[in-house]
Amino acid sequence: MKVARREFPPAPETAAAAREFVHDTLLSWGVPDPFDDIILLVSELVTNAVIHADSALEVTVRRSEGSTEVMVTDSAPERAVPQAGPLAVDTSPSTGDERSGGLGLALASAIASSWGVSYGRNDKAVWFRIEDRPDDHPSLESPPVRRGPSRPVRPPAWSALDSALGSRLSLPQLLERTVEYSTTALSGDAAYVALATSDETMWEVRSAVGLTGGAPWRPLRVRSEEIFPSAAPEPGPVINDDMMISRTTRGALARAGMRSLVTAPLIVDGRVTGLLGVASTRARHFGPAAAKRLQEGADLIALPVERSRLAEVELSRRASLSFLAEASDLLAGTLDERMTGALAAQLITSRLGRWCAIHTINELGISRLTHVVHGDENLNDVLRSLLTALPPREQREPGPLWSHKDLVQEGLDEQMTGSIARGPAISIPLVAHGRALGRMTIGKNDSDDFTREEADVADDLSRRVASAMENARLHERHTSMSTALQRSLLPPKDKEPVIPGVDHAVYYRPSDERSEVGGDFYDVFSASGRWCFAIGDVCGTGPEAAAVTGLARHTLRALAREGFTPAHIMQRLNLAILDENTSTRFLTMLYGEMTPATDEAGGMRVRMVSAGHPLPLRLNQKGEVEPFGTSQPLLGAFEDVGFSTESVDIRPGEVVLAVTDGVTERRSGSDMLGDEGLMKIFSGAAGLTAQAVISRIDRELEEYAPGGNSDDTAMLVLRFL
Repeated sequence: MKVARREFPPAPETAAAAREFVHDTLLSWGVPDPFDDIILLVSELVTNAVIHADSALEVTVRRSEGSTEVMVTDSAPERAVPQAGPLAVDTSPSTGDERSGGLGLALASAIASSWGVSYGRNDKAVWFRIEDRPDDHPSLESPPVRRGPSRPVRPPAWSALDSALGSRLSLPQLLERTVEYSTTALSGDAAYVALATSDETMWEVRSAVGLTGGAPWRPLRVRSEEIFPSAAPEPGPVINDDMMISRTTRGALARAGMRSLVTAPLIVDGRVTGLLGVASTRARHFGPAAAKRLQEGADLIALPVERSRLAEVELSRRASLSFLAEASDLLAGTLDERMTGALAAQLITSRLGRWCAIHTINELGISRLTHVVHGDENLNDVLRSLLTALPPREQREPGPLWSHKDLVQEGLDEQMTGSIARGPAISIPLVAHGRALGRMTIGKNDSDDFTREEADVADDLSRRVASAMENARLHERHTSMSTALQRSLLPPKDKEPVIPGVDHAVYYRPSDERSEVGGDFYDVFSASGRWCFAIGDVCGTGPEAAAVTGLARHTLRALAREGFTPAHIMQRLNLAILDENTSTRFLTMLYGEMTPATDEAGGMRVRMVSAGHPLPLRLNQKGEVEPFGTSQPLLGAFEDVGFSTESVDIRPGEVVLAVTDGVTERRSGSDMLGDEGLMKIFSGAAGLTAQAVISRIDRELEEYAPGGNSDDTAMLVLRFL
């Protein structure tokens, strides 16, 4: 026995690498080619392991006399292998069945001589064994023969098709060869082949010859009862004279002058997977011998075509899932409704349709065309005019949205709009949480058509677009409410008072850049002949902290205008916070009142209370910085506390800085700025204006810890002239 092993990572390119490894190994061992079945199963099992196990895997190839065995082992035994489902299932409404097993195991069941799954403590393995065909091992006494594709001997009529099956043809190429050879084998004038669609609820004429006058064949989608000319007790060939031509191809056959038709089903495991038809311009041209010969050809291609079709379905399914995943990521990356619509239109035009239009419905229920994208930019204006004049109606099944009569009634130029109007289109409502947000319309050229899978992808995408638009609207409303709330918490910039002899500036930044509300605040106002300032910090951030901020700011202003002293104001404010039952929301605040100094030195006398707040800093003209004042109890913690008013004289040329702990607790890694770091920065601000001091500190903070504002931040600067 010969054995070869190789490990692979769980990467998208692993399937191709595993195929190459197995192919080269078998060639080096002298195993006769072709071994397409082995390579196909290796590809499917490795792909399943990469997708479902998501772990490193090992491929083992064993060669014994007369058979080849391949085992794919992964390191995820807890992820059970799905049971092998059938290669196709009955999806009629009466059953409602869906595929429950993996395609790889279904193919192993259909192709391999034996296969199985084994589970260990640390791994699991899926294996299959394929026996050699008898003609792969000629007798030693027999004269040497030329090795080639080991297929049963076929009638001469199908020898060309049999040779084609030995080549590595794509499904479209194989179908083209099939209809060509079928026409020749039955001396017919035309032929076509129909296969089940990806969801197996419809049939599609995939290839034809002799029916289009030399023009390229356009795939034709039909229902199952239309593709079969008549019912039969058992699947088999059916001969049709000129009175019994099937409805699905009647128009094409009649236009091509066909008078008779013979069809043969493609049968795999007793299940009809397609239909092969040959037509003639002569009536009653086909007899039982021709029908038997056509069935032989259908039997020859049935399994290879079904394998290729299933591989095509799986590839298309994965491409659709990849597109939807990518679209979801892109749509989730924006919280702007207009950007969401524009992005959706661009994605759709690149993948699903030739053009796309997005209508949105505002809060008043008015629909408006917001985005129009056509693959040909020169047609954008034409498409917009058509959509404006004739808004699309809901249409989930592909078909023209407008008729010739519609264009004439609206006075539209049919020469310019006709190609767009004649093309198939679908128009799907955008609905989120039961509320209509708009409509998504997708169209194609009149020479194209929507597949069932494309329509399903569009329907799925519409739900994702609607969800993204709803999130964008919610974010916009949240931002508007936050802005309105913040305006009530901070004084408007244009209404800040002008204080004689004092240049002042303020700064505020919330910890969450997506919200404008927080627990830090400042205020500068006049009351009873005094100039008042305040800066505060509520324990915590967000809306809960903002509620305490609003209470504190408005209560402070009301008490100050009543002429109370700073100590009395703090006492009353402390009780107000406690009365609001906000025991978990404490507040630190620096509150001061300025009046002109009475001595000859000038300046201002500041009467203040620092209730648990960082003490303010004073910068003199020599660049020396020192804190001043005394820290007193914070607000909202205890009822029986007292406050006292302090008086400090500030001389001309000095600068006062008050900040919240979002400044001093700014962190760069494990280091914190602290009071000393702030004093060092502030000491270099001598001679600057109040706004320049703010800008200087903000710049230094960003250099110290870029993007490190993890807490709300507020600053207040008073420069005494």
